[in-house]
Amino acid sequence: MEEIIVRYDGESLADHSMNLKLVAESLSGLEALVREVHDELGGKEEELALHVKGGFSKGSFEFLIGIEQVLNNNIDLLKIIGFGAPAATGTLVSYLKWLKGRKIQKITLNEQGNCKITTEDGDSKESPSYMRPLLASNSVRTAFSKIISKPLRRGGIELFETQSTENNKGERTSFVSITDDEETYFRQKNVTVIDISDTKPLDEKVITFLSVHKDKDTGWRIDYDGEALTVKMEDDMFLTKFRKGGEPDIFSNAYTVEINEIENTITLDKSYSIVKVYAPE
Repeated sequence: MEEIIVRYDGESLADHSMNLKLVAESLSGLEALVREVHDELGGKEEELALHVKGGFSKGSFEFLIGIEQVLNNNIDLLKIIGFGAPAATGTLVSYLKWLKGRKIQKITLNEQGNCKITTEDGDSKESPSYMRPLLASNSVRTAFSKIISKPLRRGGIELFETQSTENNKGERTSFVSITDDEETYFRQKNVTVIDISDTKPLDEKVITFLSVHKDKDTGWRIDYDGEALTVKMEDDMFLTKFRKGGEPDIFSNAYTVEINEIENTITLDKSYSIVKVYAPE
């Protein structure tokens, strides 16, 4: 079982009280964050259990988080998040600190399979591929906001920290320490990644249409080298001609087309659009 101490410190905690809503939101954020990271790394819901013990101690509020999990390759969730012992490849917390509240312009994969994170102002950094969906996730940012940003915006709470679990506090190791000056790095964002698609033109190809729609340009299906593809029709001239009855043999004719492949750089899902249709063969 992985275990850490989560600790808040500041003047408002000197009287051994902390806003109940902040505590509840912090705990719900921790659970949501751990579960999402666990799911993204291939874990199953029944293979994860979280345990909490809490209380006040000498003017601070702290609680112990224990995680029971089953993941391949001995992956430690808390290390990847950044709440446990530092991971050599970087953590979610370290990448968010590096971003300093900036939006990500784009996340791309390099030849080695790692991610290149490019910010809106042109700065860039490499990360492991599993960070791609986590850094792009709105729900991950919402969880961090509950755990870190909201408490540190509350007057009188100046520090969020995670530590090792030794009984003697003088022997504990501090894994991460975030001050109220840094809380903006962990705020919720409506848009985390600005550009989430890569468009690549494919070679011209002779295709046949399997299904078409007069009332919409999406959901068209074509035979592309023996594979059925769903495409969007973006050739307005061809679409207008078809809607006016100018392509009566659309299912029997073969057409040369220019097709774009659009890849979602976060999910890696692919979609296709026809940008030009030439006269039937």
